[in-house]
Amino acid sequence: MIRIKSVAFLLTAGILFGPPSAGGATTLTIPGTGACETVLKSVATLYQQSHPPARVVVPPSVHSEGGIRQVIDGKAVLARVSRPLTPEEAAKGLSLRPFARDAVVFAVGADVTTHSLTRRQLAEIFSGKIGTWEQLNGGNGPIRVLYRQTGDSNLTRLQAAFEEFRDLPFSPEGKALYYDHEMVAMLRKYRNSIGFLTLSTIKESGAANTILSVDGVAPTKENIVAGRYPVLTEYALVYRTGALPPEAGEFIDFLFSVEGRKALSGHGLVPVGK
Repeated sequence: MIRIKSVAFLLTAGILFGPPSAGGATTLTIPGTGACETVLKSVATLYQQSHPPARVVVPPSVHSEGGIRQVIDGKAVLARVSRPLTPEEAAKGLSLRPFARDAVVFAVGADVTTHSLTRRQLAEIFSGKIGTWEQLNGGNGPIRVLYRQTGDSNLTRLQAAFEEFRDLPFSPEGKALYYDHEMVAMLRKYRNSIGFLTLSTIKESGAANTILSVDGVAPTKENIVAGRYPVLTEYALVYRTGALPPEAGEFIDFLFSVEGRKALSGHGLVPVGK
């Protein structure tokens, strides 16, 4: 277990954790990406049930950058992220601890009949070169393109994995979205749509959208573990290098415990690290 070493750090606990809860325990708040928000909320609930009167809050997304900034500014001791630290961030004395692996997947609306596309076909769809599902024998009507804003971690992972998506201009007829939950809602609303989001998010939503194979490789657990599926992402916690307050260290211990890793697997993730 990671333990605190300095009394001075304890004096800042009211700022870093927030005010005590009704039961007298301090509140551990973990800001950051929306990609693993639902998963960490579930883990936090399990942790609180077995560690009363602990209180862990996983607030709405401020993206990985926002969570990291709060740690740098001393407003949080832990942040949740879905990308590596930049050299500049690491130089500020931050550590990154991955806890799970996920896949960035392409999903389509209910009226689309295709189940697999190539990287080239996907790039031509998102650029607008392919504009109808008839061109792909994937159904009828125009393709509704849904994508993420510049800097989004899912888009960044996609661009890193697929050369075809680097510097790709998205179709002017497409719609830029900011959050995974928006992507789920739009995929439900537009039955001829295509978009990309994390596998765990679409599984958590219970949406019946078809998840596509890419170049014939499906985002199954086996393919994710083996690294065969081409677009993978890792979730991690970020904190200042050194000792953590007990409340943060105990939550991390739980996250990497048998019970915590089982919870991650139950949400469609592949636990990593120790």
